[in-house]
Amino acid sequence: MIKSNLSFINIKFGEIAELVSSRVNPKLGDEKKYIGLEHLDYGYLKITRWGSDVILKGQKLGMKKGDILFAKRNAYLRRVAIAPFDGIFSAHGMVIRPIGNKILPAFLPYFMQSNQFMNRAIAISEGSLSPTIKWKILELQSFKIPTIDQQEQLLKTLEKFDHILELKKGLQGSILNLKRISISKFFSKKYLKQYDAKEVSFLETLDIVSGQVDPTSEPYKDYPHIAPDNMEKGLATLLPYNTAREDNVKSGKYLFDDEHILYSKIRPNLRKVVFPKIKGVCSADVYPLKGKNGLTTEYLFYLLQSEHFNQYAIGTSMRTGMPKINRQDLCAYKFHLPPEDVQVSTVNKLKTLDDMYIEINNAISSAFNLKGSYLNSMES
Repeated sequence: MIKSNLSFINIKFGEIAELVSSRVNPKLGDEKKYIGLEHLDYGYLKITRWGSDVILKGQKLGMKKGDILFAKRNAYLRRVAIAPFDGIFSAHGMVIRPIGNKILPAFLPYFMQSNQFMNRAIAISEGSLSPTIKWKILELQSFKIPTIDQQEQLLKTLEKFDHILELKKGLQGSILNLKRISISKFFSKKYLKQYDAKEVSFLETLDIVSGQVDPTSEPYKDYPHIAPDNMEKGLATLLPYNTAREDNVKSGKYLFDDEHILYSKIRPNLRKVVFPKIKGVCSADVYPLKGKNGLTTEYLFYLLQSEHFNQYAIGTSMRTGMPKINRQDLCAYKFHLPPEDVQVSTVNKLKTLDDMYIEINNAISSAFNLKGSYLNSMES
């Protein structure tokens, strides 16, 4: 409906945008106002985090507040944002400013989020390992954009979409923060002391799957295959996955069912744990776990998300080149186990927060889809 009411003009990207080639050799302290590609989030023009924990090396790009920051490497990740301050940007990106009278400055970053622009950016990327875009090719690309009057109308609605997304994202962040605070409280020794919780170890209370199956044989090859990459770091969320056949896996895998939690044993600092509640096979880098001897599996799921366990896992995993927590160290972890009714109550409270997070996440996805439909109405 929107599409039929729009009129378009043909332009080359270089007619509405210019590349800012200000090279910077970072000095000590510049890392505080550094923005890397990792700070750009798909779908969001606003940047909410920045800075580097290490001293910056190599030339970077100078940026001014309001500049458009575009990730020229791996364009399929569709990362474009607006600089929140004067600072420096990754050399794996582009700093872009609007020019000319054919586009509204505030409209250009939205245009760069559209399928029309992003699909072209992906198509002209060069290289197989980390496909990269060259400005001299990008500036010559022809696009169809709405007229200035129509850009003004579209801009008003797009800015409203972004306002809604920012509000929902902020609410989502508040829920996550409340969950972290709640977990810290519910699993603390001080809180559990009132319930006469006894100190136990995972050696007594944890059931870990051992023995592997052949993922190329029946029926396992058509089972869901879960690896660390299918687990969202820090959010206890399962990402999209394939079957073992679709992933073309060959080596032995662990068999798990709907009662197992999956915990990634490599790089524990990423906090990768999920409760899929399905039957499948998982990577040898993942532990399928269940509670026993008084530890409910649901309570275990949240215990593995606690800061106390996370710090323990990180501490024990640093003994090897690739951070990894082995079975012996995992089983040695000690914690205070309350009666089952307290475990159930704790799980119910934390699950309520998880349900709220999922609800907000679904609302964000809907808003993203609406914004995407609106953006892509610019295709003629």
